[in-house]
Amino acid sequence: MSSWSKPQNFNVLFMDYVDAVNRAGRGVVQIDFKGGPEVIPQAQLLYALRRGVIDLAFGAITYYRGVLPEGDALFGATITPMQARANGGTAALQPYWAKRINAHLLGWMQSGVGVHIYLAPQPTFGADGMPQLGGLKIRTSPSNRELLEVLGGRPVQIAVKEIYTAFQRGTVDGLAFTTTGIPDLGIERFIRYRIDPAFLQLSICLQINLDRWHSLSAAARQILQNEAIRYEPKGRADFFALRDREVILVEERGLRSAPVPEPHAATYLTLAHDTVWRRLAERAPDAARHLRQYFYPEPALSRANE
Repeated sequence: MSSWSKPQNFNVLFMDYVDAVNRAGRGVVQIDFKGGPEVIPQAQLLYALRRGVIDLAFGAITYYRGVLPEGDALFGATITPMQARANGGTAALQPYWAKRINAHLLGWMQSGVGVHIYLAPQPTFGADGMPQLGGLKIRTSPSNRELLEVLGGRPVQIAVKEIYTAFQRGTVDGLAFTTTGIPDLGIERFIRYRIDPAFLQLSICLQINLDRWHSLSAAARQILQNEAIRYEPKGRADFFALRDREVILVEERGLRSAPVPEPHAATYLTLAHDTVWRRLAERAPDAARHLRQYFYPEPALSRANE
């Protein structure tokens, strides 16, 4: 099961992994992709996984901070999934996945592409170079709420399917959204500016129920894991390619870049990352201290979403 309905670009690109497993796993293991929120509501996905109602859950971990706060380590990371495997970061996450959601983390499947703030009115910047959202109503997922508040915005949480109507009715003045997916929303007539650079990065993971994982043969586990390792760099590259195409498309339709004034861009990115790590420290201080060394190495940002 997935966090999204089948046509979403996250699922469309993820089908490459499903197809690869089903080719390599003939007679050993197969994945039957059932769909998304139309079958199990998004908010219930990891609970269904934990109980064993489903075997595999694919989704954005930032949606599930309530049950798995340690997932913020991925959202606030400045490294790639490949680096996380090499430096021990992926292994360091496994005890949290096991304890919180009774699952084994197969892979950080989609990463890199970050989040932008898109606005109808022209953005302004303070003396410190930070965007001044000044009470503007910004549609967001829960993952960006604290950052928007720091910048003076008023976060509004509504479903993706309701974004167009919210702009149409004047309920929101902008949105915090990934660099990809804007053309699918059809809201270019409402938004005119994109604050650059993108901040943070996708934290979309695949996890398998731990009891199911242990019940599989060694050969089945190896196929699932090996194909996830192969997919991580491909999923990353696919999203960068999609980003590049869609940025051109929305700019052709009139969307303008509004960059944070130099030399403040690095400060803007650091603010976004520190907000996430501060949030994790408030929820799970021991985990934040442990995971930071893997996912947010000092000094400075590695600009993992470039």
